[in-house]
Amino acid sequence: MSLVRVILRTPVRWEARYGGPMQLRLTDPSYTDRLANFLRSLGQTAFVAGPGQLEIDAPATSSAHAELAIYLRVWTVLYPDAEVQVETPEDDELPAA
Repeated sequence: MSLVRVILRTPVRWEARYGGPMQLRLTDPSYTDRLANFLRSLGQTAFVAGPGQLEIDAPATSSAHAELAIYLRVWTVLYPDAEVQVETPEDDELPAA
């Protein structure tokens, strides 16, 4: 059994103090794994939710949102063709990268 199958079969439990995952949507699904690995390399907890979809487990604080926005600005410089939209559990949107 591959690691991918184990992750997809295991239900993801979000810690209540975090308020749930922030969702990222990519316009080009081919960048999904690359973005997940980029964010993980920066200490973020990123789950691939589907093609072009990531879920980030982060505190529901303005500083956590600002930190993610900074990482996504760097991502935009590295991959200008891979647009990312951010959705929070409260449907508040951060500036798109």
